[in-house]
Amino acid sequence: MEYKAKVSTLLKKQPIQGEELADNQKVAVPAGKVYTVDEILETNGLHSHVELAFEPGSWWIFLPHWDTGLQTQEVKAVFSLEQANISNLIYGYLVFSRGTQEVLRVRATSGQPGYQYPGAHTQRGKGCIPPDNDWKISTNGYYLATPGIEGMFYHITPDPDPDTGRSEFGLHRDSNVAIYPGSAGCIVVKTSDFNDKIRPFLDGLRETQSFISLSVFYST
Repeated sequence: MEYKAKVSTLLKKQPIQGEELADNQKVAVPAGKVYTVDEILETNGLHSHVELAFEPGSWWIFLPHWDTGLQTQEVKAVFSLEQANISNLIYGYLVFSRGTQEVLRVRATSGQPGYQYPGAHTQRGKGCIPPDNDWKISTNGYYLATPGIEGMFYHITPDPDPDTGRSEFGLHRDSNVAIYPGSAGCIVVKTSDFNDKIRPFLDGLRETQSFISLSVFYST
């Protein structure tokens, strides 16, 4: 696959600001430069770790600076979790993809400990978000001071859910993780992943996508 620089940018040895890197840890790339990418090794927020065909080693790139040939495809998300009737909190994954390319994966959960068993999605204020293929995550987040959230909140619709009547779902950080981890049904992510990966990713999408289609499914 070929990636083309849309603006003057950098190849970097770490997914951080270019000015924080030593000269031997970055390569200046002029606008219009095309690289052949052999493999996508990892994606971290808006950065992607790629193996280039004609350059030694691997490099991090800042995705908004590049035309990867996939930008015309919408980002979609899947939240999955293996349910069980246990007292411990169960974690799954929230995965964002553009076409067939995974662009972001974070550990996530939904529901409270002891309420993540099959069928618990009907339990108001305790169970996981109901399984469905028709959810949408707004990319236009807003701040909520509500305990358990205390940060940016990305609303998940339809609200209320037509099958269970449950409402007010969203994607946010788990601010109670040290005391009472889990959620009342929202999809929650640990604070570092939320602030370092989820927020920059959704903020970067906002201009081109007002929402992300979300599928939720559970295994046992």
